[in-house]
Order: sequence, then structure tokens, then C-alpha cells
Amino acid sequence: MRIKQSGKNIKYSTISYVIKLSLQFIVRLFFIRTLPIEYLGINGLFTNLLAMLSLAELGVGSAIVYSLYKPLAEKDTETVKALMRLFQKTYSGIGIFIIIAGICVLPWLDWFIKGNAVTDIHWFYVIFLLNTGVSYFYSYKRNLLIADQKQYINSIYQSGGQIVLAVLQIIALLVYPSYWLYIVLILLVTICENFAVAKKADQVYPFLQDKEVKKLDSDIKNTIVKNVKAMIAHKIGGMAVFSTSNLILSKFVGLAAVGLYSNYYLVISAVNSFAGQFFASVTASIGNLIVLETVEKKVKIFKVIEFIVAWQAMIVSCGFYVFFNQLIELWLGKRFLFEEPIVNWLIINFFLMYMRKAVLAFRDASGLYWNDRYKPLAESVINLIASVYLTIHYGVIGVIWGGIISTLLTCFWVEPYVLFRNSIEIKLKDYFKDYFKYAAVTLLTSVVSKWLYTKLFTEVTIINFVLGVVLCLVVTNAVWVLVFRKREEMVYLRNIARDKFGMKFL
Repeated sequence: MRIKQSGKNIKYSTISYVIKLSLQFIVRLFFIRTLPIEYLGINGLFTNLLAMLSLAELGVGSAIVYSLYKPLAEKDTETVKALMRLFQKTYSGIGIFIIIAGICVLPWLDWFIKGNAVTDIHWFYVIFLLNTGVSYFYSYKRNLLIADQKQYINSIYQSGGQIVLAVLQIIALLVYPSYWLYIVLILLVTICENFAVAKKADQVYPFLQDKEVKKLDSDIKNTIVKNVKAMIAHKIGGMAVFSTSNLILSKFVGLAAVGLYSNYYLVISAVNSFAGQFFASVTASIGNLIVLETVEKKVKIFKVIEFIVAWQAMIVSCGFYVFFNQLIELWLGKRFLFEEPIVNWLIINFFLMYMRKAVLAFRDASGLYWNDRYKPLAESVINLIASVYLTIHYGVIGVIWGGIISTLLTCFWVEPYVLFRNSIEIKLKDYFKDYFKYAAVTLLTSVVSKWLYTKLFTEVTIINFVLGVVLCLVVTNAVWVLVFRKREEMVYLRNIARDKFGMKFL
């Protein structure tokens, strides 16, 4: 059942990802053709700034979703109702708090921007702020669908919202190229999509409309409170690492640099968005696994998920190494390119971040927020100090170095250590033995793929790019299958593909 639900969720998530990615690229192309690059920088700056305000969420969502796994598995409707009532009250309060706190930031907005020449920037910020705040008023019901292994429903509504938004934005940019209209459309579609998902959740779970809701069990409430306390640190760490790069670049380099950086980050975040969809599709199943299965089964599935993550990281990192600048040039033009060293460090940072996904998925499903609560605090301090210092002295590449340094000194070893000590019985040295083996195959395959590409193709054209992507996919997958064909994880995946999805040729 878990495999069936995960497969269904992954299928719809993949379709949603492809639609979202394609539309984001198309909209960005129209955006840079009709509006100044400084407006692109505003997008990146406000996204990071409001992510800091979203720290007010304090990890309540993750803590409650974890608490939903057991009652959903046991079909304990009364507990689910009590948890969702808590979700509703908490998220409504958070949304109101974010809007009020965001308004208080208005007087200091110009401090974050070096040489600001954009008029109406304060009003633009207010619209971004409302978009962030109002999303909490209905989105809590989305989490119930995800926790109940119904991520595919969420994917369908997200895809619909993205299609509507993209079409409206493109029409707006062509007919009346106004940044005002561009961001107002984002706000309107966010409200409509969240409302539609909430109504769908009410249909799937009619008991959400019940007025009679029992008091939440004290043990569950204590677990949530404990996890929220731990998630405060995780939220601070995540904010410091993922939501400050554009702020630092805006402050010390300028909005134009944020605009260039945001183009590369859009591509990277598109990949991470797909990964997010994939893991949102399987995390609920992992939570069900943690609750019901044996130690041996947990270890086996973790190794399979880690193997899949490494495979994905290898394919994408290799593709980035060979094609990243070619993609930006074909998409936006040469004036939007970064130097190759900056791009290479972006790829290294991406690989380190992506390789954490299996550990984080099992950590979240195991509810181990408390166990590594000090790690994100150390990570955030190291990242901020290193990123600010290195950006001041080395420019854009400094903010990337800061992220890499903080990851290697904290997340790289602390997260697997905590997971293997408290949930999954795996030796840390065995984990890193596999990790470095995967990394070595990725590095060698990337170098070989780029050598082949440069020998076969000398000009940057759409045809050469497409042929190069095909070449890269063939080389990376062939190498991976050849090197790891006898591993237990590969045999497991082959059997799943053959028996569950009808791929008899395997």
C-alpha cells in the first residue's frame, strides 16, 4: 500500500514539477524582456526577507504533521480532528502576526538595499507581505492531505494554480508590463489556490466540519510542544542559511547581483522543488514505516532512499557542470552569465545540500527535532559570519562559500549522527563510506561528460544543448547502473520497477 501511494504521489508530483518548472522559465523570460533587472532583484530580496518573518511559524506545521502519522495510520478520527483544530488556531495566529511584524519592518526596508533606485518599493513589499501572511489562513488543511499520503491531490491544485498564474502574468507583461500587476496576480492566485485546497480537504475529510472536537491528549500536546521548541532552532538555522543570501548580496553588492543570482537559483530551486515534491510524496509513507515496521525494514528502506538521492544528485550535478551556463545563455542571454568558478561552487553547494535529503526525510518522519536542536544554531552563526565576511571581500562567490563552510562544519555529520543514534541503526562510518563513493562517481562522471560534450559540440545552440542533455543522461545513468548494478539497493529498485510498475524487461 505504501509503495502504491508513494508511486501515485510521485507520478502526480513529477507532472506538477514539469508544469511548474516550464512555466517559471517562460514567465521569467517575459519578465526580463519587459521589466528592468532591478525588479528581478526585488523578487529575490523580498522572498528572502519574508522567509525570515515566516520564522514565526516556529516549526508548528512539521511538529503537528509528525503527530498526525500515528492517528492516521490507526484511523483515529477524533485525534486527527483535535490536531487539525490546533493547526487552524495556530496558523491563523501566525498569519496575523507575520502581517503585523512585516509592517513594522517597513521603515528599515531601504537598509537592505545598496543604491536603491526603484520607486514604490515599499508598496511592492506590502503586497509580498500580504501574499505570505494570508497563505496561512487556509494552508493548514493542505498538510493533512500530505500527512495522509495524498500529496497527489495537493500537486493537482498546485499545478492548476501555477498554470493560471503563469498565463495571467504573461498576458499582463505583454499587454501592460507593470510590476504592480505582476505581483498583485501572485497574491490573488495564492488566495484562490489555498481556498480551493481547503475545500477539497473538507470533501475528503467530512469530519473536519464537525463542531464537536475532543480535547487533545496531553501526551500528544507535550510531544508537539517539545518538537516546536526544538524546531525553533531548526527554523533559525534554515532561515540563516537559505533566506539570507539575497539579503547579503543586496546589502553588499547590489540589486543587479541579486537579479543574476536569482536566475541561477531559480534553476536550482526548480530541481529542489521537484525533490521537495518527491519527498513530500514519500515522507508520509516513511512516517507510516517508522510507526509500524521492524528495525531491519527501516534500515533497508533508508539505504534505498539514500541510493535514489545520490543517483538524482549525480545526474543533476553532472548536468549543471556541463550545461548550466549554456542554459542561462540560451534562455536569457550572455549578459546574465556568471563566471565559471562561481557556477562550479554553486554546483558543489547544490550537491552537498541535495545529499542531505534522505537523512532529513527520515529525521522528520522520526520526529527527531529535539535531538539536534543545537545544530542549526551553530550552522546559522557560522553561515552568517562566513557569508558576510567573504561577500565583502570576494563578492558573489563569498556567499556561496559561506553556505558550504557552514554545511561541512555542522549538517554534513551531525544530521546522520543524530538519525543513526536515535532511529535508524546504521553505523556512521558505513554511511560516509557510501557517501564518498557516490561523490567520487559523481565527480568522475561529470568530468568525463564535460570532456565528451566539449569534444562533440563547440557552439551553444538549442540543438547542441538538447543533444548534449541526451548524451549526459545516457552517460550518467549508464555509469551509475554499471558501477552499482550488484548493490542490494539497485536490485530492490529493479524488482519494484518490474513487479509493481510492469517493467518486465528489467
